[in-house]
Amino acid sequence: MSNNKIVKYKKPFQPKVATMILLIIIVYVAVIAWNYIKKEHISIYEVNETSIADDSTISGFILRDEKVIYSEESGYVNFYHADQSKVGKNEVIYTIDDNGSISELLNDVETETSTTKDDIAKMREVIGDFYTNFNPSAYSDVKDFHYNVENTIFEQSRDNLYSDLKKQMSENNVKSDFSKFRAQTSGIISYSIDGFEETTLDMISTELFQNAASVERKQLSSSEHIEKKVPVCKLVTNEDWKIVVPLSEGLSTKLRDLTTVRVTIKKDNVSFNTALEIQNNGGNEFAVLSTSRFMGRYLNDRFIDIELNLNAANGFKIPNSSIISKEMTLVPENLVSAGGDNAEKGVLLLTYKKDGSSSKKFVSLKDFSVTDGSYFVDQSVLKPGDTISNPSNNQAYTLQSAAKVEGVYCVNTGYCQFKKIEKKYENNEYTIIAPDTRGGISNYDHIVVNPDKINENDFVE
Repeated sequence: MSNNKIVKYKKPFQPKVATMILLIIIVYVAVIAWNYIKKEHISIYEVNETSIADDSTISGFILRDEKVIYSEESGYVNFYHADQSKVGKNEVIYTIDDNGSISELLNDVETETSTTKDDIAKMREVIGDFYTNFNPSAYSDVKDFHYNVENTIFEQSRDNLYSDLKKQMSENNVKSDFSKFRAQTSGIISYSIDGFEETTLDMISTELFQNAASVERKQLSSSEHIEKKVPVCKLVTNEDWKIVVPLSEGLSTKLRDLTTVRVTIKKDNVSFNTALEIQNNGGNEFAVLSTSRFMGRYLNDRFIDIELNLNAANGFKIPNSSIISKEMTLVPENLVSAGGDNAEKGVLLLTYKKDGSSSKKFVSLKDFSVTDGSYFVDQSVLKPGDTISNPSNNQAYTLQSAAKVEGVYCVNTGYCQFKKIEKKYENNEYTIIAPDTRGGISNYDHIVVNPDKINENDFVE
């Protein structure tokens, strides 16, 4: 028997072309990704003209000339004027009867009225205001909306209501015992009572603001049964009113030299100017903001959130990180003339030879800016010590002044160009700069957000 030995044949290594191409692609992508990760990335920001304000919201206490009217009898009360409407002296403002019969008579009077286009527009305004300023977490807003709707209907149907009631009773020989009560003075009527009506300016304290969230407001309506000597309504006898605001040390410093300040009411974003005085009560300072505008709009408010519009400005908004400093040469404006092929702004630079003779060369100022009668010029173009010729008398003038100015890198052309800026206002994140700086940036220019990662005249990919 012969021994047959089987030897396994080893195939020579033959790399597949497809595998090699795949490996090359993977390596190439990895290198590109690595280079991208290591590369310094330049962020670009588009300049826009806007306004900026960063005032914090603070709570103010409203003071008015208010007089609470207390019931002289017990019984069912009925009102004859809409909330926030003006009443004259000796006008009937409410009646009280023993059994509620007046309410039934008033309902008959109201049904005879018709709804006008103005009435519908007023109701739409009430609904629109509620919709615009609705806050799901503020249940009191829903209650206020319900009351405002009822009051709008009340206002539409109760014009000359007391006279109509007397006429109705006379025509139908209806007799009913009721007591009528007249206003002792003219004013604006309100059916909202919160217990702060007797508060005066010298009674304001920091403790008062700690209870702002716990204010209970009672809103009375017609047909309710009331007891004797309880509040039924109040009259505001003056259009002038005040918002009193507690002052921190920082806010006090900002307001110290002001006599007026603009206020924005947060609930509806209404803004208006107020007179400003500082009141010191018990060692604590308060800002007293006085005005005669919009009193009726906030008649049923006591504590109200406001903004003091102190830190605000209009102009070009740029990130603070984009701002850099640079030394620039100052050239008096009267030494600059137009020349060259394109009538560019420039100067006549004097150069001196060894024999003492001089020659003039027109030098364009390129990317200059102008402030207060001086051109700010890059020191690669002109530097202190250079001599230029005065175009008006040909006398030599040696440049001496330089200044450190703030600016940004503008990359509209793809290259970093330094543009001088003039600050108007800044906060922690953004700066508002003047939009009219000669030789500065313009609206929709593109600037570098992180200029520390690039140099002037570099090309931005």
